[in-house]
Amino acid sequence: MLTKDGSSSEPQPTEPMETTSGSLLGKRKEAETTEAEDPKEIEGDGDEEDSDSGWDKDSFDGLEYHSSDNNVYSDEELNEKCRYYNRTVIETKGFFEPSNKYPPYRWGIIVSVTSDDLEKEVKKGVTGREFMGNMASECVEKYNKRNNKNVKFDHFLRANFIPGGRTKYYITFAARESDSPDAPLVEYQAKVARCAGKTYPILCRPSPPPK
Repeated sequence: MLTKDGSSSEPQPTEPMETTSGSLLGKRKEAETTEAEDPKEIEGDGDEEDSDSGWDKDSFDGLEYHSSDNNVYSDEELNEKCRYYNRTVIETKGFFEPSNKYPPYRWGIIVSVTSDDLEKEVKKGVTGREFMGNMASECVEKYNKRNNKNVKFDHFLRANFIPGGRTKYYITFAARESDSPDAPLVEYQAKVARCAGKTYPILCRPSPPPK
């Protein structure tokens, strides 16, 4: 569940999914584990609004998924769901679509923002959907400034997030690449971190073709 400042208030489960030492996404070029996390990346120093120290640096770059034949769980269906989830997270760089093929929600992994959270107020007078759109718009503004573009946020499509003190969001949205209302809609991605009521844009880009 999203809190009023956009971070997550989900408690850690009392029976979390077991994990191997070393995150799946902590390894470059080869990755094996039970559940995927977003690798750490720099989101800027938080003092300079226009800081480029972490802008347009995707921590998923260079990662490849290699499945392990070792079964961590006694439930083979759960093992299959974990492998499918891990592969999907890496292939989409966190911007995956919701699916019942993923394992049950556990603390510390990237999950989809629910439709319920999108319709709830996360700030006074601001729904989760509007909140996601506002964060994506901040990324678009920085993207335009850095690349001399004129991309216009049009509407929110979906979002994923990884909860924590510095909650990270993966927002997919529709945009137009000019001021013309007749310009075609293009799918874009925005990645942001949210901490202590502040938004830290990480990247903005057109969605890559599906694999």
